[in-house]
Amino acid sequence: MRELLAGPLAAADAATLFYRTVPGALRRFVDEASAAPQPQPVPGEMPAPLRDLLDVYLGELAEVQRILRTAVRGAPIDGQALVLELRDHLPSADRLRAVAAGVDQVALDRATTRFLNATAHFVRALRESDGRLRFPDKAVRFDSAVGVVAIGSHGDDVHGPDAAVIVDPGGNDTYVRAPAMGGVVSVIIDLGGDDRYRGSDLAVHALSAIVDFSGNDSYVMTGPGLGAAIAGAAVLVDFSGDDSYAAEVFGQGAAAFGLGVLVDLGGKDTYRLRAGGQGFGLAGGVGLLWDRGGNDAYVAGGLPDVYGRGGGRSWAQGAALGARTTLGGGIGILRDDAGNDLYEAEMFAQGTGYYYGLGLLWDGGGDDRYRAVRYAQGNGVHEAVGLLRDESGNDSYELSFGVGQGMGLDLAVGVLFDGSGDDSYQAQVLAQGAATANGVGLLVDTGGADRWSLGADPNSWGRAEWSRRLPTSGLLVYDSARAVFVREGKVFAQPRDAASYGGPYASAPPAHEASGELDCPTVQPGAADNTLSSAEALRKSGVGFAGGAADAAAYAETQRRLTARLRATLAELPADDFNVSWALSPVLRCAFVGAAPGQAAEMWIALEQVLAEQPATPFAGAFAFALRARPPPPPQLERILAALDAQPGCGVRSAALRLRGTAAADTALRASAVRAAESALRSPCWRLQASALAVLRQLGAVPADSAARPSFLRGAVGDTVTK
Repeated sequence: MRELLAGPLAAADAATLFYRTVPGALRRFVDEASAAPQPQPVPGEMPAPLRDLLDVYLGELAEVQRILRTAVRGAPIDGQALVLELRDHLPSADRLRAVAAGVDQVALDRATTRFLNATAHFVRALRESDGRLRFPDKAVRFDSAVGVVAIGSHGDDVHGPDAAVIVDPGGNDTYVRAPAMGGVVSVIIDLGGDDRYRGSDLAVHALSAIVDFSGNDSYVMTGPGLGAAIAGAAVLVDFSGDDSYAAEVFGQGAAAFGLGVLVDLGGKDTYRLRAGGQGFGLAGGVGLLWDRGGNDAYVAGGLPDVYGRGGGRSWAQGAALGARTTLGGGIGILRDDAGNDLYEAEMFAQGTGYYYGLGLLWDGGGDDRYRAVRYAQGNGVHEAVGLLRDESGNDSYELSFGVGQGMGLDLAVGVLFDGSGDDSYQAQVLAQGAATANGVGLLVDTGGADRWSLGADPNSWGRAEWSRRLPTSGLLVYDSARAVFVREGKVFAQPRDAASYGGPYASAPPAHEASGELDCPTVQPGAADNTLSSAEALRKSGVGFAGGAADAAAYAETQRRLTARLRATLAELPADDFNVSWALSPVLRCAFVGAAPGQAAEMWIALEQVLAEQPATPFAGAFAFALRARPPPPPQLERILAALDAQPGCGVRSAALRLRGTAAADTALRASAVRAAESALRSPCWRLQASALAVLRQLGAVPADSAARPSFLRGAVGDTVTK
């Protein structure tokens, strides 16, 4: 992820991303399965018993299981708790951190590789037998080193979840599935028939495989499953037929600290999911849905969104999710090689990465239709990468709101690449080669008579405002001779040479995002809810500063606690919850704004004490932001600033420098503020350099030589410095 963020153009190379992130053992398995079998008949050869092949496979599985059981250290992973959590939402950051602490990733990867290789070898042997294997006359069961083995009949069998290995020669069979946990191995090999798979088959510290050779099959999970794994691996491979797949939360190629894969080699297939799948990666996981051909439909719903952004949180169709500041995301890939396909989702989907996650939707060809609400279709969010790449066809891309179609949000990279065809793009805001907050947004359409439609928002079509006094980059690459641009329903005449600048709005003079003053809600008398924990009250309050509706009782309670007992309240807050830390900044600032003089003095003392006792406090950035609204007297401020300057985070030190500039209207602080800014100009951190230039401009001082600064921060003090 760091490599991609440093070289954003590499994010458009779907093939390289795929081959670098998908395990080689899996790619070889799929390549072999996709090829026609090569039977090797021997004249006069008698049919061989299935057991001759099966016993070899069982011996390999026993060794795989031994390695798997060494891959967890300490207490066993609580699989039941994960299954319960996945009924209504994705695993919490706390749960994932607990899993991470107990997984030996090297041992797990070794077990996964051997499991894939052994299963591929067994499947290849079955296919090459070309009917020369002899199955028992009736269904049989026997014990093995990995558990019960069941061999089905040619009739319509019902197989329960108790067998470790099931091999069925044909018939319209029903498989009742249950989560696999605690170091077990679970394998189904079905050679034919229109089969039904029911239940839930999440693999938690387990290895699971379903390989179905033929038939129009139905896979319906009432919980997580269908290539879904946590601290393990789960693989589903369906060779042929018009199949239907349905799952709830976390399925159809989803993983955390492991590998979750669904591969369909042919047929007209439908995929339906509530949320969290169809190629979804949580921390340490690779989730892959790979469909090799056919006119397919992918539909994902969404989990409730507390911010009311117009849709549910899908986390699907090539999506990856991390927990901000604590766990980077995984890798989520949806690859469809051919066919006229339909992709429908709500938010965070269709090539979207969130916080050090990589989300990729790669479509090889066909006339495809993509529909979503926002945060979709090539969208990176918060230091992540999202890519939607469609190689060919007359395609349609629709966002009912926006924030996608080659859009990078907050130090992230979002790319939409369309290889050929007459395409249409529709959105309202922040789309089609757009970015915010130092992100990079790139939309490349290599040719065709394309139609580009947007609402009134100008931050699109190659325009991106600077943020934090640093660049933001949006770029639209298109065929200007055949492009039609539509703004608010009316044809828009693109400026001459617009394409050479990177879009109709790319040549506009650079602009900076407005900082604005914080609008503090009014505290409702008597509204405080003292039953809430301090963390929960902050989470509910923070919604009001992020576009949602604030909880009046929670906000009143946070103002009361921060004003009356700031130090004790800070001690109650979790140190690794981003939503709490983020909400603290505006809520604490508003508390300072509304505090009486005596209360403000007590609050300054509390912050100074916390910094002295906990130099590495995660709330230092919130302190620097809040104090700009009401800084303490100069001597006390200097002590607080000294503690903030010692913080390792560039963002905190940048905020502290801005606080110096705000307080430097006092003559006694001006000299120290200038010295601090001049020193910051020599920092390797661009954000700190930009803040230093802003402070010097504010104080009317001339910066030192600019040679050590990047080109976009060179120049004289004034507006031209950062333009």
